[in-house]
Amino acid sequence: MPERPRDLIWIEGTAAGCRQQALNLLADQDPDAVGWVGTTAGGDGETGAGGIRAVPAGQGRSLLGRTLAAGVIDAHSGLDPDDLGALAGAIGGGGHCLLLTPPAAAWPTAPDPALARLLSEGVSPDPSGSAFIGRLIRHLGESPAVRRHAASDDMDALPRPTGYPGAGAGTLEPTAAQKRVIDAITDLTRDDDPATLLITADRGRGKSAALGLAARALGERADIRLTAPSRSAAATALASAGRTPPVFLAPEDVRPARSLLFIDEAAAMPLPLVERLIKENRRCVITGTVHGYEGSGRGLIVRLADTLARQPRTFRHVKLSRPIRWAPDDPLERLVDTLLLLDTDPRSHGNAGAPQIECVAGADLAGREQDLADAFGLLVAGHYQTRPRDLRQLLDDPSMCLWLARDQGAVIGILAGRVEGGLDPILSREIHAGRRRPAGHLIAQSLTFHAGISEAATRRGLRIQRIAVHPDCRRAGIGRALVDAARASALDNGLDWLGTSFGMTAEVLDFWHACGLRPARVGNRRDARSGTHAVILLQALNERGDELLAQARQRLAVHLPDQLAHGLRDVTPALAARLQKDLPARCDPTAIDRVDLEAFAFGHRSLLDAHGALARWAARDGEAFSGTDRALLDAAVDQPLDSTAMVRIAGLSGRREAIARLRRLLAQSLRTDDE
Repeated sequence: MPERPRDLIWIEGTAAGCRQQALNLLADQDPDAVGWVGTTAGGDGETGAGGIRAVPAGQGRSLLGRTLAAGVIDAHSGLDPDDLGALAGAIGGGGHCLLLTPPAAAWPTAPDPALARLLSEGVSPDPSGSAFIGRLIRHLGESPAVRRHAASDDMDALPRPTGYPGAGAGTLEPTAAQKRVIDAITDLTRDDDPATLLITADRGRGKSAALGLAARALGERADIRLTAPSRSAAATALASAGRTPPVFLAPEDVRPARSLLFIDEAAAMPLPLVERLIKENRRCVITGTVHGYEGSGRGLIVRLADTLARQPRTFRHVKLSRPIRWAPDDPLERLVDTLLLLDTDPRSHGNAGAPQIECVAGADLAGREQDLADAFGLLVAGHYQTRPRDLRQLLDDPSMCLWLARDQGAVIGILAGRVEGGLDPILSREIHAGRRRPAGHLIAQSLTFHAGISEAATRRGLRIQRIAVHPDCRRAGIGRALVDAARASALDNGLDWLGTSFGMTAEVLDFWHACGLRPARVGNRRDARSGTHAVILLQALNERGDELLAQARQRLAVHLPDQLAHGLRDVTPALAARLQKDLPARCDPTAIDRVDLEAFAFGHRSLLDAHGALARWAARDGEAFSGTDRALLDAAVDQPLDSTAMVRIAGLSGRREAIARLRRLLAQSLRTDDE
C-alpha cells in the first residue's frame, strides 16, 4: 500500500507562468501518468509540452478509472468542482495535485468560463466575486496538505511526485477487504441462482481493482463480462486481472446471459440502465462510489441498494473502508472532502418540533460552514443526481433563493428556487414556435413550447428547483412549511405562479398535491438518469396565474389520453389516475388542435407533442393523400415512437427528413383550408 501522503501544490500567477511551472515540475513524468484538466501549452484539449494531453474544463470525469502519478487543474480555464474531485481521486499515494490559479486577491472576481456553464440559467455571476472561490481560498490557506507558491518562485527544491503506478495494478496482491470481495464473487460462480453483489466505498478503496483480482483468481475457467461507463473507466479492473481480463462490453452492447456480469462505476451510469442490466442478467457484481463525483453518487447507490434488497434474488452488500490508492488519513483526501463536502451525511436528529424557516442567500452560507454542510448534505441524500458542481451553483448563483428549516439550531430542511418567466411577448411567441430557447426558464419555456401556450413565458413565477428534508424528520410537515414560505415570498413579490418540475412518482405527486400544486404538463420521454417522466406542477397566485393554470390543465386534459397511449404508455394505472384527478371535463379539442398543428407545421413542435392533433387531422383529412405520403402519415399516427418505421415506409434517409416531409404535408393542407 502506498504510504507517502499526497499533497496539493497551489501555484498562483499568470496563466502562462503557472502552466510553465507545472510543466517543469512534471518534466520527468510519463505523460500517460499525468492528468491535466484545462489548458496546457498546446491549448485546451490538446497535447502540450512534454506530451501531456489535457481534457477540457468540465470533462475531468473522463479520468475516472485511472491511477495517476500527478494531476493538474488549470483554474485559469475555469474551476468546475467535479473536475477537482475526479482528478484528486485518481492520483495515487505520493502524487501531487497541482492547482493553477490567478493570484488569490484577484481570483474570486477573475473571469471563469466554468461558472457561466454551471449557472446555465441566463444570469450573470455576482460582480462582487465568487463565494465558492472565497471559501476555497480560505480552506486552502488553512490546510497542511497545501504547498503555496507564486508562479515566479524557484520551485526546484520541491519533491517530484513518485505516484502510485496504475500500470502495475495487475501485480498487486489483494488486501484483506479485497479478499472478502473475491470470496463473495467466487461464491456467485458456484451457484446458478439469481444473485447480486453490491460493492460500495469511497474512491480509492480498491473496488475496481477487486473486480480484476477476482477475475485473475477465477482464471480462464470463468466466463466473465465487464461493463462500465467507458473502457477507460474500467482500466483499473482490466489491468488488475492480469492475463485473464474479463470481456469488456459497452453498456448498450450487454445482452441477457447466464455468465457473470461485472458493472463497474455504476454510479456514473443512468439508474434505469443499471436496473435493466441487473434484471436481464442472473448474476451481477456492481461497484459504486458512495461519496463521489460521478454524477449520481451516494443517493443513487442508496436507491439501488434499496431496489436490490426487495428483488427475489440473493443480495449481498460489501462495503470497503480502508484506502489502498493512498495512505489512510491522507491529507489531500481530507482537503478535497472539505472543499467539496463529499463526505457530508445528514447528522442524526431526533423528532423535530415546529421548524423555524429563514430565507438566505447562497453566498451567505459560504461563511457558515456547519449550515452549509447540513444543507448540502440534505441535498445529496435527497437528490441522487447532486454533484459537487451543485455546491458551487448553490453559493454563486445570484438568482437562487434558499429557504432553510431549523430545529434546535440545526438545518433539517432546505428549499432552493428561482424566479423565471416575465419574458417579452414577442420572445414568448418565438419560443412557442421553437425558434428561440433562451437559457433557463424551464417551466416557462416548457409550458410555452411543449404544452403549446403561446404567452406562458410572459408570466412570472417561482420555480422550486430542489427540496430536501432530513430523513429523521420526514412526514412532520417540514416540507410543506418550506413550500409555504416560498409561496409567501412569491406572493409578496407579485409573482403569478408557484411551480416545480420533478421526476414523476406517486410519492412526488401526492406531496405536491398536498401543497396545493396541480399537474400542468408531463414529459413524453423518460429522463435518461432517473428513469422517470418529468411532471410540471403549478399553483396560481393571482388572476394571471389562474388563467395560465386553467389553460395548462385544459391542454393536459386534451393531450393526456394520447400521451397515455404512446409517450406515457408505460405509466402505471395508479400514476395515470393521479394525473387525471380533477382535470377539467374534456372539451372540443378543435381550437387546441389547430394551435398544435400550426406549431408543428410552421414551427418546430415535436411529433409527440402534436401527435393527438395530428391523428385527429389525419382521420378527418388524410384521405386527400395517397401513396408514399399516405403511408408516411399512417406510420406517424400509428407508431410515433418508431422513427425507423416512418423512414422505411416512406423510403427516406432518416427521421429528420421524415419529420420535415410531414410538416410540409400538414402545412400544405392548412394553407388550403385557409384559402
